[in-house]
Amino acid sequence: MEMVVDINSIIDLDNKYYLKIVNNVNEKIENATEIKELKLSTIFKKENLVLKIDFNSFDKKQYKKILKKLLFIKKMKSENRIGIKEDSKILLGYIINYDKDNKNHNDFILAINAIFYKTRYERYNYIYDTVCDYLDSFFYGKNLCDFKDNQCGEKKGTSSVIGCCRHYKYKLLGPLCFKWSICEHLTKEYKCGAKCIGCKLYTCDYLRSKGVVFKIKDILLLDVFFRPLQKYYIRYMLYTPKEKIIKRLMIT
Repeated sequence: MEMVVDINSIIDLDNKYYLKIVNNVNEKIENATEIKELKLSTIFKKENLVLKIDFNSFDKKQYKKILKKLLFIKKMKSENRIGIKEDSKILLGYIINYDKDNKNHNDFILAINAIFYKTRYERYNYIYDTVCDYLDSFFYGKNLCDFKDNQCGEKKGTSSVIGCCRHYKYKLLGPLCFKWSICEHLTKEYKCGAKCIGCKLYTCDYLRSKGVVFKIKDILLLDVFFRPLQKYYIRYMLYTPKEKIIKRLMIT
């Protein structure tokens, strides 16, 4: 999801929620709860939960703990008591010391957006698409694999043109009989028709030598919202369409 900020310093989220950016740090904000100080004992006494998010008051190391607590509160507290309804939208909270060019700030807001989806299935779809778009944009236009004459940098000096989008497929003769095959989900435009997040997370030794490594713990949306077994499936269900992966995540 791309952050949408309008001229009135509003960040539009999904499901009619929005956050207001406060440029004057001395402006008094009434009846808002510091997001870093969410406490169940006090939250449920409030008629409406409105958040105050001051990025200078907490750091990246606290993101996961804060977001997990907010997710739990969202599940427990009636939705009509979260935010303030204003016409057709819902003011979820106020943001202070926000830098629109700071990736950590934007990742935190994307995670808040994920929390306020109505169902777990909708949340997983949003997270999946957002992470896939991020991984695609990381590689787009950079030729990090150093492709030349249909051969990637990993295969230079060899006669092989087998790339990451090929895998073993067993023949009918038995488990010892197999062949390299192009992934059946690779489109004619050489794009991933499966939208397989595991394949997008994978980096070979050549890319790793260039410092290109993706760890689930470093991608906030994946680290916060999924349990260890789910993370295993996200990482290792290769050459698998998005729909099958999400189905597995839903039952895990």
